[in-house]
Amino acid sequence: MKRVYLAKNRYVDSVTLMGVAERILGREGITGAESGMGTPANVELLTSLGYRVPEDTCRNDMMLALDAEDEEALEAAHRAGMEMLDHPGGRQQVLRDLRDLELGQFDIAQISLPGEYAAAEARKAIELGMDVFIFSDNVPLSQERELKEFGRTRGKLVMGPDAGVGLMGGVALAAGSIVRKGAVGIVAASGSGAQEVACLIERLGAGVSAIIGAGGHDLLPGIGGITMRMGMERLDNDPDTQVICLVSKLADRGVMAKVLTDADRLSKPVVAMFLGGGEEIFQGSRVRGAFSLQEAAELCCELLTGEKRHLGWGPDEVDRLAEDLLKGITPPRKYFRGLYCGGTFAEEALLLFARENPQVKLYSNINTPYTQKLPSHHQSIGHTLVDLGAEDFTAEAPHPVFDPSLRLRRLERELEDPQAAVILLDFITGPGVHPDPILPFVRMVRQHRDVIFIATICGAQGDPQNITQARKALEEAGVIMADSNQLSARLASALMAALERRR
Repeated sequence: MKRVYLAKNRYVDSVTLMGVAERILGREGITGAESGMGTPANVELLTSLGYRVPEDTCRNDMMLALDAEDEEALEAAHRAGMEMLDHPGGRQQVLRDLRDLELGQFDIAQISLPGEYAAAEARKAIELGMDVFIFSDNVPLSQERELKEFGRTRGKLVMGPDAGVGLMGGVALAAGSIVRKGAVGIVAASGSGAQEVACLIERLGAGVSAIIGAGGHDLLPGIGGITMRMGMERLDNDPDTQVICLVSKLADRGVMAKVLTDADRLSKPVVAMFLGGGEEIFQGSRVRGAFSLQEAAELCCELLTGEKRHLGWGPDEVDRLAEDLLKGITPPRKYFRGLYCGGTFAEEALLLFARENPQVKLYSNINTPYTQKLPSHHQSIGHTLVDLGAEDFTAEAPHPVFDPSLRLRRLERELEDPQAAVILLDFITGPGVHPDPILPFVRMVRQHRDVIFIATICGAQGDPQNITQARKALEEAGVIMADSNQLSARLASALMAALERRR
């Protein structure tokens, strides 16, 4: 017995909805539970699963789709689901309007609403004396600029829109990790990039004071790096921060120049990594330039401790490992497949492949000069790297850090291809992402010993997923574990080159 219940004009973020569906699925008499907003993609998904979605469903309606043994179980599960949404419990306070709060009652507001509503709520939070962290995307650039200018007049940070990772006052925001407290402060226009640097700093024995997520548009000319520049100043005045690290994809040259000029005026040493940029960006600046996420983490720790520390394999070790692994790959297996969920990780890998294997034809769903565009993002061709967190995938399903089922299905299809030889996976942990993003893949990997699996975990020891145990499970299943995204890509690159030489 299947039924779709609607809550008209009620927005609930995808992480909360996924948790509610999982809890309902454990109830007696319930054989299926799905939840989501009433977007065309979600309506199509429920229809394909045999649900009859009400004709008046709109994208602002919350849908709870249940499959039960009888009417009694169906209604009981619906009541339980709505109770979970209305009264989440714990220390959370359910508000109908931010203005119900008192001035100065809270330091920060995390906003996860449809883009058309996010700016108005963020402005209310700033007026109440809060920094804001805006997870929402699809906020017009003009509204973002206006909001950040307003925040600047009040001395409040506007992190985002489209900020994916943050760490403020020891609290992980959005998809962030619970990184050990320390003396490196990070300001980033790249969520997964900031998380990787922070977690590698922890792995190198240091810690992080804060991660200020500027949002992916902050370094555009229309914004001018407002949040990154304010974030640097905040960290320069923070007694717990000794080293400042800037992380971004390559951005507007004029804005990057302004950021570096501001950085040169700070009292603390600064490391900057603009992914895809060269040494010329840093000419005439006191800022230490890094050219990979791993190098940024290593430089921060060097400035902090005075000691050079390095992670993982050296270049010779990577080449030897690739040659050893190649012996286990037998025809017709001959192609690499990268299934990424971190957009910055995918881009860092593509840059490395382009530098080390310029002669290899590589396909991707990402628009870059380094690859050929896949005719369909659903189907790999030859050597393929896909970012499953890109819009062409997330328009159809939740981001894979919140719901790994889409990537699991894609991995299953790749393993059905007899030519797939090497598969690379990145995993991201933290309190705000899926509670078990790794172990479902372990079960699938165990069944395919004739394929080389490479993986890396971007996570911290404080994360609830227990990254030490997860890494051990992957290794026992036969996965080659790399200590960073850069190293996993370097090993994949060496294997790709070796497979091409064999052909």
